[in-house]
Amino acid sequence: MREDTLICFLGPLGTSDHRAIELFSGIGDYVPLPMTSISEIVQTVNNTPGCLGVVPLENSTDGELTTISDKLIFDATDIRIQQECVLAEVISAYGLSDISVATTVVSHPQILELCSRFIRERGLNTRHATSTSEACRIVGRERDVTLIALAPPAVGGRLGLAAYDDTVLDVPEIRTRYVLIGQTIAAASGFDKSVFVVTPAFDAVGALSGVLSSFTKHSVNMLSILSRPLQTKIGLHSFYITCEGHIRDRALRDTVESLLEAGHSVKHLGSFPRWKGAEVTTPFATLPLGSIEPDDLKKKTVADLLGV
Repeated sequence: MREDTLICFLGPLGTSDHRAIELFSGIGDYVPLPMTSISEIVQTVNNTPGCLGVVPLENSTDGELTTISDKLIFDATDIRIQQECVLAEVISAYGLSDISVATTVVSHPQILELCSRFIRERGLNTRHATSTSEACRIVGRERDVTLIALAPPAVGGRLGLAAYDDTVLDVPEIRTRYVLIGQTIAAASGFDKSVFVVTPAFDAVGALSGVLSSFTKHSVNMLSILSRPLQTKIGLHSFYITCEGHIRDRALRDTVESLLEAGHSVKHLGSFPRWKGAEVTTPFATLPLGSIEPDDLKKKTVADLLGV
């Protein structure tokens, strides 16, 4: 990768989006380009050959970030996902003195929400910052011993604050899946994912099953599907589909051909190496509460189990 490659991300410098860049392979030297919105990142990459961008698509607390994926789907014509990574972080409390004198906590609003138990139990006031790095800078700049910042260790430690407590999160850790976007298709690695957006030619019973049958017919394993309703026609949806394989694989090319022959519209949003580290999961380790188990059928009918 050229030394002058620009990589856009949601700024300022030091944010989680900025730190995620180091998890992508083959990055080397690059020029960081902080931006103020995801829309700005998407349009810059879409209109600037050779420019790359980093955007989050999923996290362990909110799931799929559809407002961001929608920008890749509907607002860009020349963008491909080239890599993915998962950034896993804990959050710690940082300050200047003993935590027992703290009265106010400052951090990004989302981090404050994820640390609600810690804040509530200590009776702390809250103060918003644009990022966790800005929260730490506020504590360092104001020199107020009653003020603490909530931030990842990579931020608080770098800015020279004292770490007080690393159990402030309501969940074990925050995991966020980021993607590296550009205008070219990544080379096949032999362990790849592909993303397609398929819009059926019609809205009727069996439309979705018809789309899915194209993948089944060519033995392509689907990993996830997300439905996005369109305003253009009541009932019409686009389906954001992630599957195994690379667009250069014969099976995937045949799948696309099958979809087109059926009259469906297809957008290829990228083929890229699958992340080999920890995946984004929910913070829950159990089945959804109230789930009906197969063995329950031995005791009651489905109607009784469903309460109908």
